[in-house]
Amino acid sequence: MKGLARFVSIFARWLLRREWSQLRDRLSRAYQSHVDNHASCPSVLAQQLLISGEDHRFFSHGGIDPIAVCRALWRGVVLRRPEGASTIEMQVIRVVSARYERTATRKIREMALATLVTLEIPKDALPAVYLRLGYFGWRMNGFDAACQHLALRPDSLTPIETARLVARLKYPQPRDVSPHRWRKIDARAHHLLRLHLRHQHDHTYIGLVTGPAYASV
Repeated sequence: MKGLARFVSIFARWLLRREWSQLRDRLSRAYQSHVDNHASCPSVLAQQLLISGEDHRFFSHGGIDPIAVCRALWRGVVLRRPEGASTIEMQVIRVVSARYERTATRKIREMALATLVTLEIPKDALPAVYLRLGYFGWRMNGFDAACQHLALRPDSLTPIETARLVARLKYPQPRDVSPHRWRKIDARAHHLLRLHLRHQHDHTYIGLVTGPAYASV
């Protein structure tokens, strides 16, 4: 799968060189900020839950997941059930570029630029960097801001608290939270924890430092 990304990256660096030049500086600053504040890095569990929920083939691709792309095309075109195929690299590009328009052109550019992300941010640091940048909801831009807003201590989060935080990346918390949104966040959190229990026994997290497993949810 990484061969496709390397092929795309050659053209991306040439065709999107102006946009990449701007994004490269922002990515570099984001990574440097992560390195400078490594003591407050999101936990290994948070990173693992992110990978499980958003991009479980993260360590086997180079920014584009061909399997997810093919599945999304099949479900969108044939079954008329739109589905995303975003990798963590693509989500980093989306946040850093602040481009969220729902167009095919934006998606294609995002995929191409995603193949260049690891030129500035090492693969094993990307989950933590994305958690630091991601949008968790109203007044919650980044992991630390989310913890502060929710009155949580980043260094002493329980598994379910961590999962509910990561769940907000899919279901951002609005200013006024309805019971329906709370249920979606909670259901997503428990789903992430179930995925984590399963993924601990394969190579999903092979590029991350593994932490102690928790016994129950």
